[in-house]
Amino acid sequence: MIPGSSTTIKKISLLSVLIVLCVVHFNASAQQAALDTLTKKFNNYRSTYATEKIYAHIDQQLYLTGETLWFKIYLVDGSLHKPAEVSKVGYVEILDNNNHPVLQTKVSLKDGRGNGSLFLPAVIEGGNYTFRAYTSWMKNFGPEYFFHSNVSIINTFKKLDLDKSNAQKIDAQFFPEGGNLVYGLKSKIAFRVTNAQGVGISFSGAIVDQQNDTVTTFQPAKFGIGNFYLTPEQGKEYRAIVDDEQKRRNTFKLPSINESGYVMLANDSTENEVALKIDSRVNEGSKGSVVYVFVHTRNMVASASMNFLKDGRTTVLIPKRNLREGISHITVFDSDMRPVAERLYFKQITKRLTVEVTSNQREFGIRRKVSLDLNVKDAEGQPQTSDLSLAVYKADSLTRKSGNNILNYLWLTSDLKGNVESPEYYLNHSDPEVRLNVDNLMLTHGWRRFTWNDVLSKSSLKVDFVPEYRGHIIRGKVSRPGEKATSGVLTYLSAPARNIQVYGSTSTDNGDVKYEMKDFSGPRKIIVQTNTNRDSISTIEIMSPFSDRFGPQRVPAFKLAKTLEPLIISRSIGMQVQDVFYQDRNKIVASGVDTTAFYGKADAMYYLDDYTRFPVMEEILREYVPGVMVRKRRDGFHFLMLDEVNRKVFDEDPLVLLDGIPIFDIDKIMEFNPLNVRKLEVLTRRYYMGVLSLPGVVSFTTYAGDLAGFQLNPRSVQLNYDGLQLQREFYSPLYETSKLRDSRLPDQRQLLFWAPEVITGKDGKKHVEFFTSDITGDYEVVVEGMTSQGVSGKGTGSFAVRPYEN
Repeated sequence: MIPGSSTTIKKISLLSVLIVLCVVHFNASAQQAALDTLTKKFNNYRSTYATEKIYAHIDQQLYLTGETLWFKIYLVDGSLHKPAEVSKVGYVEILDNNNHPVLQTKVSLKDGRGNGSLFLPAVIEGGNYTFRAYTSWMKNFGPEYFFHSNVSIINTFKKLDLDKSNAQKIDAQFFPEGGNLVYGLKSKIAFRVTNAQGVGISFSGAIVDQQNDTVTTFQPAKFGIGNFYLTPEQGKEYRAIVDDEQKRRNTFKLPSINESGYVMLANDSTENEVALKIDSRVNEGSKGSVVYVFVHTRNMVASASMNFLKDGRTTVLIPKRNLREGISHITVFDSDMRPVAERLYFKQITKRLTVEVTSNQREFGIRRKVSLDLNVKDAEGQPQTSDLSLAVYKADSLTRKSGNNILNYLWLTSDLKGNVESPEYYLNHSDPEVRLNVDNLMLTHGWRRFTWNDVLSKSSLKVDFVPEYRGHIIRGKVSRPGEKATSGVLTYLSAPARNIQVYGSTSTDNGDVKYEMKDFSGPRKIIVQTNTNRDSISTIEIMSPFSDRFGPQRVPAFKLAKTLEPLIISRSIGMQVQDVFYQDRNKIVASGVDTTAFYGKADAMYYLDDYTRFPVMEEILREYVPGVMVRKRRDGFHFLMLDEVNRKVFDEDPLVLLDGIPIFDIDKIMEFNPLNVRKLEVLTRRYYMGVLSLPGVVSFTTYAGDLAGFQLNPRSVQLNYDGLQLQREFYSPLYETSKLRDSRLPDQRQLLFWAPEVITGKDGKKHVEFFTSDITGDYEVVVEGMTSQGVSGKGTGSFAVRPYEN
């Protein structure tokens, strides 16, 4: 033995242990830092790109052309579902099955609420359509994020196509839990089998290999959805055999199987935790010792953990108390922070409103008063002040229901991909089978509102559409001959009206211009132009504010049974009678628009009828308007404007307006007949508005506000443009006296009542009254709404109308 060798060996061993511990500590610290960085980036993404959700309560689901569709919009933030106050404009469209818009409108939103209507003209073909709604900000995140609902429209002015035949083709989709199948690793595979209309079917299925040996069998649990387990074996190929109820056989491929990767299995068998088993098979040389599990609920972080793999496996326990109600995303990242597996998890909703609807009678005669009492409580039975919308319509064989309501849309279907059949079923938390079936739904309808590349990327996500937090934004693009886009061009937009408004915008590097409109509603004419004295070659194209992107929503085939023909004809006759006698009764509600010009009160105002009339404009200005001096130079007339603030004369011409439209050719104003001018206003100071710096304003107003024959520059863009919808008030007749009840005017209303703004008191109660029509039958009451804290719910009621008096 060498003297001292034992001590030396001990020292070396101790040093090795210390080195190993340091390396382990360093690696653990680096791995924890990576997890912290992921959380920080995610929170930054969430705060920068806040999400919005829209829900629309539509009065019915089936209409005849000639009727009016009424709707109310609820806009909420995407996380807590509280009313969103940023966007002030909602966009509503009805799309055909080719995604062509047949009707479009814009509605004003205030405190996350708005309502409107769409008249259905006879030019619309009968069929099933998609009603969709969104905001400008939502256009940045894809059309899948928009609200969608199916509506049916029957055109009785054209031959009814009844009993259409439907294709018998079925579709089957298979979804491995976590997203991948890996050879040698056991996976749960969820499936969804639907018919041509996208409705789940009953069937029997089997998984077979290339030798046609049955590996496993499966059948749906609910709505064509279910799951089975499979451990793919190396060298084998698999396919699914599906036999429908008519014993028709269909064969489908399973998703591809990977040589390496990660799989996850979530076990929800305990009340307090979700057990997430992660199994991996990685290539030699790959870093596979650590995985990160990141959980968020509607972009709010619920859990983030670093987990070491042993023999390629680990189990992660996620406390349910950390999860918010609704849908959570569980994502597994590998050691290089790449997302490798993901699934959704649903936590049942307890925060919901109960809306009790009570009528004063069960049956009413025709043209009799109906009294409804609404009582709104939360899950603990406490009364709640709520913002509600209410529809009362005839319930018969034509009635169709979407299955969606504000509760299940906000908490379930808005965070899922594709059509969810009977969504209200999955919120029935008292049924033990729902727990299993909702998990199958999470596996088959998985969807994320962002890509992890956007979150982890160092560059910012491109935002093409800014929130409309003050009003509607009109967008355009400026170009010149030979250029796709031109930057640095100052443009002007005006919309002739009682309230004179002028907007300016300088084109960006992409040629984009935008004008934030104020009090812009109803059909309007807009004029967009450059200062032609400085730029006479630029052209401006006004862009449509509606989205040109469409999601994968499936519109079901349009089918009407022959037995419905008498009902359709009866309703059509009633609709036409209503249009004849009551077409003007749905009055437009006054908007209360401020009629003050954009520059406020003028420094001087002249009503020319108060003065001696001169036939020449130059004489009018020289004699009556001391703040404006007229000079004629080689290039024509100019206005010299006094700057009263700085006691000098502006170096350039003021902004000259005629009925609110900028006129840059002073010569043409001087040629205009002054007898057509009613009023002249002068602003003798510099006025700033956005990018505009105006050296005074001279504003001419004609008697009718229609330019009185003045010819605008032909290079200006003039077009008709629909502003925000002018709201119509639902007409509900009053039969308070026997004389009114005995009126010979027919009343053929199928929709008895529509009230988009029903606010309950602090006691949660509200009393509503309306009158029945001449149409007898059973009627349904549907009430939807939410509190200011984002607690939502729905209530229903019913009553009958009989031909006798009571």
